[in-house]
Amino acid sequence: MNGNDDNRQHLPEKRPYSTHPGQHARVSMIATPIGNLGDLGERALHALENVGELWCEDTRHTQALLNALGVERKRLKRVDQHTSDGELRGLLKQVEEAGLWVGVVTDAGTPGLSDPGARLLQLSPEFPGIRFEPLPGPSALSAFVSVAGLTGNSFLFLGFFPRNPTEALQLLKELKESPGSPNLIFFESPNRIRETLGVLRSFCEGFDIPPEFVLAKELTKVHETLYRGAGAGFLSWMEEQGFDERGEWVFALILPKGSVKKEKDQSDWRLVLECLMESGISAKTASQFVVGRFSVAKNLAYKAALDFQKFQKK
Repeated sequence: MNGNDDNRQHLPEKRPYSTHPGQHARVSMIATPIGNLGDLGERALHALENVGELWCEDTRHTQALLNALGVERKRLKRVDQHTSDGELRGLLKQVEEAGLWVGVVTDAGTPGLSDPGARLLQLSPEFPGIRFEPLPGPSALSAFVSVAGLTGNSFLFLGFFPRNPTEALQLLKELKESPGSPNLIFFESPNRIRETLGVLRSFCEGFDIPPEFVLAKELTKVHETLYRGAGAGFLSWMEEQGFDERGEWVFALILPKGSVKKEKDQSDWRLVLECLMESGISAKTASQFVVGRFSVAKNLAYKAALDFQKFQKK
C-alpha cells in the first residue's frame, strides 16, 4: 500500500452496512423546504443542482420548487405510493450498474417520514453498490417539536392520524394503556382536521386530568399558527371559533401523568369488576362502570368481564 491509499474506501466483502464511503453509486435523500425557501441547506441545493435525476412524489410540485430556486431543468421521475417494489428494484438496479447519482425528494420536508421514500431504504440491502445518504434539513416533525413544549425528553411519532374514527379511538386507548412516551405526535391534512378534533374530543371522556393538545398549521409559512390547550373544552372552542383549516397540520396529544395505569391500578379495577359481577350485575354494565371509574379501555374491561363470567360458570 502506498501513502495515498485510504482504507476507508475499501468495501468489506461481508456487508453489515448500508452506507459506506466506497460505494460508487449514490441515492441522496434530500430535505426540501416545508414552506420557506430560506430553510434549504447548501448541501441540499448542491444536490438538486447536480444529481442526474430526481425521484419525487409529484413532478409538477417538484418542478415548481426547482423553478423557484433557479435550478435548471432536471430529469424528474414520479416515484410514489403507487410505484411497485418491482419497479423500485428496476430503478435501483440501473443506478447501481451505471454508478449514477440520483436524488429523492418528498413534496415538502424530509423524505422517509410518512412518504414512499422509506420503501427505497427497505430495499437497500439488495443493492450493495449504492450509497444511501441523508441530506438533512427542513422537517415538519422536528420544527413542531422545537416549539411544542413537550413533557420530558421523548415522543412517539405515528405518521398520519387514522382515517377511521373507530380505529383512531382504539389506537389512542391502546397507547394510553401502554408504557411509553406521553407525547403522541401525528400529521393531519386540512380536509380532515375538523373530524379529527371530534375524535380527540371523544377520547377526552373519562380523564380526571384532561390531556393537553398542541396543534400547528403551515409551519414556516406566512400563516403559521400554533394552538395550545387542554381537554374537550379547548377542542370545542377550536371547532366553534371558525379556524382556517387550510395548510398541513401537525399535532401532539400529551397524556397527563398517571393516565397510564400502574399494575396496582389494574388489580384495583379488576377487583371492582369481579365484585360487581358477583353481586349480580351484568358483564356489560360492570365493564362500563370500571371504564368510567378507572379510564380502562372498553375492549379490555369487557374482555375481562367475559373471562370472569366464564370462570363463574365453571
